[in-house]
Amino acid sequence: MILLLGATGLLGGQVLRRLLDRKYPTKLFIRGSSDWKDASIQNLRHRGVEMTIADVTDKEAVLAALVDCTAVINVVGSMRPNRNVDLHELHVTAVQNLVLSAQRRGVQRFIHISCLGASKDSASEYFRTKWESEKAVKDAEHYWTIFRPSYMFGEKFPFLDALMPLVKFRMCMPVLGSGMNQIQPIWVDNVADCVVDSIYRQECVAQTYELAGPETYNMLKFMEKVRKELGILGPTLNIPTSTVAKASAALTKLVPGSAISEEVVNLIMANSFTECNAVASSFSTQLLPLDELFPKIMDTY
Repeated sequence: MILLLGATGLLGGQVLRRLLDRKYPTKLFIRGSSDWKDASIQNLRHRGVEMTIADVTDKEAVLAALVDCTAVINVVGSMRPNRNVDLHELHVTAVQNLVLSAQRRGVQRFIHISCLGASKDSASEYFRTKWESEKAVKDAEHYWTIFRPSYMFGEKFPFLDALMPLVKFRMCMPVLGSGMNQIQPIWVDNVADCVVDSIYRQECVAQTYELAGPETYNMLKFMEKVRKELGILGPTLNIPTSTVAKASAALTKLVPGSAISEEVVNLIMANSFTECNAVASSFSTQLLPLDELFPKIMDTY
């Protein structure tokens, strides 16, 4: 039995579909969402999918959900904190508890989704807490695999939400620093293929896989691409970033009413790039360029 945590998210939904298509025995641990109508939940239950609706920080609920499970796939995560999400609690405390609970239940296989760019020394809390979650998974006694995808896109592209206050600013487009940091957006279906393919592959045990799309953008070019698709004209303004705090304060004044926090600044300035893309070397999924879905994604903005 496989326990999937985070099935209501962008990646989790695609992983779930593949698990069900392959008829893998699957249980879900979901927080619950207004996007999931009761009919959808009932349909899954009719297909034999057991689910726990609770918060991933609920230790007793997690322990109970792990009964009879031999594998865990943890897809839970958030790029930005908000009033309902504390990144350290979500990415570190909850994962540490999940690992301990899985060990108590004798779970043998543990697949964990981190992010490309996760680092102990990153200025971004998102990247730091993802690195800490990796350490918790690696230190435990189970057959682990960690995936580090770059920013994922599908029908939605969550990373764009962080960029939009800058891209939509009409007078000019503020760019943090040089704008030369690099990202490699990857289709969420490609990531889901890799995750599910790895479950029963022995060679995937104790491996960390970096996953990236076929195209590399520096942040300046990517923001210009988004702005062009929106039909917004105007000059580019590079904002020096001698300190992140000054950049954040400057942006708050420049883009009134925006949610340009220090963490968002750090996120936008970070690299999400690899020269060791495991999609081609270790998996058989066919990479889809961002341009294939980009006009459809931008229609939602």
